[in-house]
Amino acid sequence: MEHLDTPEGQIRISWYTPATECLGMGKRFAVWVQGCYKCCKNCIAKQLQSTKGGELKSVAELADEIVSLSIDGISISGGEPFLQARELANLLKLVKEKRPELGVITYTGYLYEELKDDEYAKPFLSRIDILVDGAYVEELDDGAPMRGSSNQRVLFLTDRYSNEELPKERKNKIIFEDDYFAMIGIPSESTKRLIKLFSSDKEE
Repeated sequence: MEHLDTPEGQIRISWYTPATECLGMGKRFAVWVQGCYKCCKNCIAKQLQSTKGGELKSVAELADEIVSLSIDGISISGGEPFLQARELANLLKLVKEKRPELGVITYTGYLYEELKDDEYAKPFLSRIDILVDGAYVEELDDGAPMRGSSNQRVLFLTDRYSNEELPKERKNKIIFEDDYFAMIGIPSESTKRLIKLFSSDKEE
């Protein structure tokens, strides 16, 4: 499968937040990796599609930061995480050596069937507890929690979590600054309208 060519020991990310309750169960470290070739229609994170954007971050330094936090788990989104499956597998390996109790949720535009036998993807998959798979399809956005559209699946790859523990509604948070905004979580209809309004204002 395709992957980004990054220097050894480094990962290309867009941004991260040390603790959020908008991307899964409990308080979670959330990271958005940079780069995606899917380019889904009306993607809410178009700025994360460029494989040249974001910044390079040391995998070891990021792991050290994560293990020092008072959190319940890790959520990985993007961009497309599996373009950097090797680096993310190494990150989770370092984290789980010190904090094995942290659960991992990962979002991908690929289908699990495309990933499960891929030698590049398998080490990363082996460290994920919940995989939300499939490309976002705007017409199938039904407002359900944990995923953006009904074609996407919430797959339990380990027994760490159960269906009963999943959020019952979407949670999201928008961070606005002078010339920048970011969103954490799966957007509701009202959040999507706000994002479109803010984006159109910036284009004028």
